Amino acid sequence: MLSLKIEQSQADRYAQKMWGHLQKQLNRVISSKGLGKTKKRIAIKLSDNEIKFLSSINTEQKLKEILSSIPSKLRGFIFEFEQKNPAVRMKTSNINRVLYNVFVSNGYENPNFNGLKFVDDLGLQTCPYCNRAYIQSVSRSGIIRPQIDHFYPKSKYPYLGLSFYNLIPSCSVCNGTTAKGDKDSFKDNLISPYEIKTDDFKFSFEFTTVEDLQIKLDKKIDIHDDYFKLEDFYKHHSDIAHELYTKLYREETKEHFESLRKSLRDIGFDLDDIHRFITCGYINDEDLHKRPLSKLIKDISEELKLI
Repeated sequence: MLSLKIEQSQADRYAQKMWGHLQKQLNRVISSKGLGKTKKRIAIKLSDNEIKFLSSINTEQKLKEILSSIPSKLRGFIFEFEQKNPAVRMKTSNINRVLYNVFVSNGYENPNFNGLKFVDDLGLQTCPYCNRAYIQSVSRSGIIRPQIDHFYPKSKYPYLGLSFYNLIPSCSVCNGTTAKGDKDSFKDNLISPYEIKTDDFKFSFEFTTVEDLQIKLDKKIDIHDDYFKLEDFYKHHSDIAHELYTKLYREETKEHFESLRKSLRDIGFDLDDIHRFITCGYINDEDLHKRPLSKLIKDISEELKLI
């Protein structure tokens, strides 16, 4: 729902840091022609064609491209890899299991990838899928950690398991089985937060009774709403719209808040500060990720002509 913007140079620096580790993992698999037996798996032997496929991506240029490419190019890799080896997306196939071992088990889940630092470097605070919750959560061991969703699921597309633009900081609901889960976002044509435009979603409200407001989405991307149940979830936040209407639009309170706005301007507050002071929201789109429900607050504020 929120539009994410990031400098490509940040993804390039990330790729520069990570590609060498992936190459070591690929070298290990290629030299062994598969994976050895462990307590959790039987030995996996790869065919000559599968080894040739792995060797074709085991270059600095290709690994950096996989790690740093924008979502449209990631989709290109999916087409390319499945054309070269159709079994690559089958969870039980040898090539899928090997790619999962390299890019996920020994890539994304390896200490070389620091999820907390990754999210901190992005500077994102709330879930871009729903903007209803903060990203950080607490593990069972009591450690603060971020939730990170693989936009294209790592089970089906393990070679994108460490790709910068495929790692979306998110809340536990949107990243869990109750929302996106392990659905095939590639086949379903789900749109990445990096490709969503700010005006692709627009909240509004309507009166169901004299005192009761109902939140609705006047504008939305249907597949995104289907995945994350935005309209259903936001019906439970009608109190936000009601509060804005009551404080700032009804005649008996409007004058008071107009006076408050003028007082804040007089002591040096700018428009952004005043809006945040009164509504706890943000005006600028690039700031909407800082607090939950800020997209809703902005859209309703605009509808009420408060900003």
